[in-house]
Order: sequence, then structure tokens, then C-alpha cells
Amino acid sequence: MSEMKHWLEANKIEFVECLVPDFNGIGKGKIIPANDLADGAIRLPEAIFGQDIIGQWCEDHDLLDIADIDMNLVPDESTLVNQPWSKAKTAQCICDCHSRVGGELDIAPRSLLRKVIGLFDELNMRPVIAQEAEFYLVAKNPDPMLPLAAAPGVSGRQQKTPRSFQMEALSEYSPFLETLYGFAKEQNIETAGVIQEMGRGQLEANFNHGDALARADEMFNFKRIARQAALAHGYYATFLAKPITREPGSAMHLHQSLIDQESRKNLFVNDDGSHSEKFRSYLGGLQKYTESGMAIFAPHVNSYRRFEVAESCPTNVEWGLDNRTTGFRVPMSQPNATRIENRIPGSDTNPYLAIAMNLACGYLGLKEGLTPNDPVEESAWDLPHTIPRTLVEALVCLNECEPLVDILGERFVSLFTDIKMREAKAFSEEVTTWEREHLLLTV
Repeated sequence: MSEMKHWLEANKIEFVECLVPDFNGIGKGKIIPANDLADGAIRLPEAIFGQDIIGQWCEDHDLLDIADIDMNLVPDESTLVNQPWSKAKTAQCICDCHSRVGGELDIAPRSLLRKVIGLFDELNMRPVIAQEAEFYLVAKNPDPMLPLAAAPGVSGRQQKTPRSFQMEALSEYSPFLETLYGFAKEQNIETAGVIQEMGRGQLEANFNHGDALARADEMFNFKRIARQAALAHGYYATFLAKPITREPGSAMHLHQSLIDQESRKNLFVNDDGSHSEKFRSYLGGLQKYTESGMAIFAPHVNSYRRFEVAESCPTNVEWGLDNRTTGFRVPMSQPNATRIENRIPGSDTNPYLAIAMNLACGYLGLKEGLTPNDPVEESAWDLPHTIPRTLVEALVCLNECEPLVDILGERFVSLFTDIKMREAKAFSEEVTTWEREHLLLTV
């Protein structure tokens, strides 16, 4: 009996959710009987990677076959876990996507991350990643025309002022946190801490360092369990980059280092504790290519609102030692824990694509032998805003960056651009509440 089949029987699993992360990090898939997971062929249309956030489909048949062909889903046994919020005995499993002619599908985000990790394998290096996820707990709001407000806590009161790092503020959401921890334990997710963040109703969850693909799987699952745990307590959890006007945005900070595959030594640091040439080249790559990768780090029209709030998140690619105003912060640590924190990605990112893009930028720095500029010791917020200000601008930058297109693949970049340009167009066609409020009877 296979290990997968043994686990399903031992846990009396009846059904399994077979999940595929799409371009937006949304779980697509199907629910199948448990017996079919190990024995049956699981298929989905390849076109799921051509569907945008509002449900429309790519019509460029040079990118997606007009015949609407299937791909094969191959369950990754290491991701098989209980699905704790279902009343039925249900498990879930993340699947890799293979084309009908064999081999991993080159546009699937999980496959794309594995491809980028493979570039480091060729250099005898292994990326180590840890994430921080900021998100808001907001009162239920079925009407999208109405603004959001912080979810009420156990006292019944909503936060009206910032309560950053206050334990009493965090305790207001203790029933939610207990449910969240329970769900996380069921899915083998270990948080390294939770804090009350800067915004009203905003929390931050930290995670341990580890394998890049496993960390992306972890964040994909965490977003699902956070939303379900919030619903269990009568409110929403949202990872939208900028959900509330005049409140701070939500980031997904990426901590990263490289280790030697054989010695397990941290390659960012020399024996004397100083930063290594690999550290400098990798950081130089982040500085050179991140602006071209912003469509991945900020993938929605809303993402760019986060960067317009003064003194709340980076607006350029400067770096500094323990300087939170910079795009790339090098935290104070013991030499063997030397790492770079990328503070630019939003919590609305697809974790597979965000990590893949981040690693691709660093990889290009290594290959090109780049050098970073001098670290910023003062406020980088006072320096010019250099990252793209809109999704359309970011997509143009990505398509013009040949080295990144070569790594990600022309088909992926073209399909991603098609989807995101359509989303940007649909957004631009909407008349907003602000326009009705300030222009309707004035101009």
C-alpha cells in the first residue's frame, strides 16, 4: 500500500480537495473521492491559468489552445493534510500541473518556482525563505459599495485608533487566534509569532525559515485557513494590499538567504562575520531588477495604493542595516543568520510567483556579479519614489526586461500580462465613490 493511501485510510478520509494555485494565488481544483487520489487520473482545463480576477478568459489562442485542452494534476504527497473546517472527513492536497505530452506545465506558478530554485541547484546553492504576512480582520461587509471597518473584538468594540503591538488589542481577537492556531496545527503550519500591527484590526503572522517551495505552500494554505477562521467568528480576514482608506497597507515581507548545499554554510557571510561577495551580488540583483518585477510583487490595481501612504512602506530599492524605511533591510542577527528582508511585496501576492521573482532577481545579480549601492542610514522615505506607480506601468517594465522574461518564460509573461492588462482596463472603466462624491455636482 502506498504511503498516501495508508494516510488516507488511517485518517478515514472520504474526500480530497485537489488544489492548483492560479496566477492570482487562488486555489482552483476539484473535490474527488479519496480512493481516486492515488488511483485515478485527475484533470483540469489548462485554461484556468488564463482566467482573470473577475472571471474573464484569455482569448489569445497563441497562449491558450482554442480546444480548451486538459492538463494532468499530479498530487504532491508532502502537501496532503486535513482540511479542518469541513464537516465531512476531507483532506486537501496541492497538485503539480503536467501537460498532456508529459513534463511540468511551464506556466503553472508552482512549477515556475521550482524552475527558479533549480537555477540555484546548478550553483550548488539552496535558497532559504521565511515570510511575514500582514492582514486585516474586518467586520462582515456583504455590500462592496460600503467601506470596511475593523472587526469587533470580544469586548464588542471596534478599534478606532492604532494600537500597534498592544497585547490587549491582540487579546480582543483571541478566539479567532485559537481557531487559527488549531487550523494551522492540522495543516502542519508553524507560526513564529503573531502581533497587532499598525492598522486598526491589522495583524501580522511570522513564519519559520525553510525550503522555498514549502514556504510558498505554507503561505498558500495559511491564507485559506485565516479566511476560514475569521468566518467562524463572524468577520472577514483580508489580504488585500490596501483595504481601508488612510490605513497602512499589508505586506508579505520575504526574508532570504542562501546556503551551500553540502556544507549548509550561510553563503551571505564570510568566516569573519562580514558580508560576502555573494551577498553583495545577490543584493545588487534585487536592487537592479525589482522595479522590473513589480507586476509580480504588486499584482493588482489596488496594490499600488499601498505605496502612496507616506512612511508606511518602501517606495524605492534602497537597502540598509536594520532600516525599515528601505526596500531591502538587513536585520541585526548572528552572522550565521545573516539574511535580506525584501519589504516590497504585498500580502496580495501569489506566494509562488513572489518568491520566484525575488529569487530570479537575486540570481541575476549573482550571474552578473553586481554590486549594491551604499546602505542608507537615514530615512529612505525621503529619497525619490522609483518603483512603478501603477499596474500598467509595472507590466510594461516587466515585458521590457529581457533577463527576467528569459527566466520566467515568454509564454508565462505574455499570459500574465494579458490577464493583468484586462483587469486594469476593467478597473479603469469603473466610476468610483470618490468621483461621485467630489465631482458629480461640482465640475
